[in-house]
Amino acid sequence: MAEIRYDEDNIRTLEWKEHIRMRPGMYIGKLGDGSSFEDGIYILLKEVIDNSIDEYVMGNGKQIDISIIEGTVRIRDYGRGIPLGKVVDCVSKINTGGKYDSKAFKKSVGLNGVGTKAVNALSSHFKVAAFREGQSKTAEFSKGELLSETKIIKSDEVNGTLIEFIPDESIFKNFKFRHEYIENQIWNYAYLNAGLKINFNGKIYVSKNGLLDLLERKTDPETLRYPIIHLVGEDIEVVMTHGQQYGEEYYSFVNGQNTTAGGTHLQAYREAIVKTLREFYNKNFDTRDVQASIIGAISLKVEEPVFESQTKTKLGSQNMAPEGTSIRSFVTKKSGSTQ
Repeated sequence: MAEIRYDEDNIRTLEWKEHIRMRPGMYIGKLGDGSSFEDGIYILLKEVIDNSIDEYVMGNGKQIDISIIEGTVRIRDYGRGIPLGKVVDCVSKINTGGKYDSKAFKKSVGLNGVGTKAVNALSSHFKVAAFREGQSKTAEFSKGELLSETKIIKSDEVNGTLIEFIPDESIFKNFKFRHEYIENQIWNYAYLNAGLKINFNGKIYVSKNGLLDLLERKTDPETLRYPIIHLVGEDIEVVMTHGQQYGEEYYSFVNGQNTTAGGTHLQAYREAIVKTLREFYNKNFDTRDVQASIIGAISLKVEEPVFESQTKTKLGSQNMAPEGTSIRSFVTKKSGSTQ
């Protein structure tokens, strides 16, 4: 067997875009053609929308416009807009962004400075335009390579950011955005941000009652054993009921991220439900009996959450709630208030 060389010539330093394009799965999970809701093209979409959601959460802008036509995605928010002198850096330099400043983005899901850079690197066409206080700046890229940028010029546009991209077909073979997956994604954003108006291809999505609306949409009222319980605090929201299905059914979120694989927050929620019912009835119910047929949802907002992968589908943060915490005290401890 021939000896495999390993010397200085084998050591390579890749540019940011080369690394993302060579190992896209590290940044966006599975690639796919869009036939699965977990495919990378939906992660690209999410990474951009998340930034717009952060603006709304911090009180900037009340609407997000999204259009997807023949593979071209356009997302326009009405937040503060990227600082004009940093437009190019924010979408093309790894570990560059406002989310390292905890004062500006205390409870953002994207804390690693990678999101829009990955979208940029994995798109055959990527355009960013920022509008701030009567001025604007635009830059265009292809596969992460800067093609052109304008100087800062006067503008009549309302403050905010516009991002347009086309996923690179050399990476996402024969991709196609499925309307049903995008609609589900957008509804989740609406439920988690009551009052936010999202315009997707001319249709308006908005929720008035948050997770209560989610559970009402996901369930048949005739199959529920009792009306949905809805508790809201400053940094936590929970809803629950019991249905007639076999097993448990949960929807969990952290800082707006749909944690489809659950995590420590969901485990704490499940344990708190059991504790609450045992204390209320003063009986030592079997855990399996309490949890059987539960339908519930939980949304938490925490500083610097720890996820188990870049796609952020499972929370790994520890000490989500002390052992033995009940539902009402869980809400109180995490938020300081309940209703």
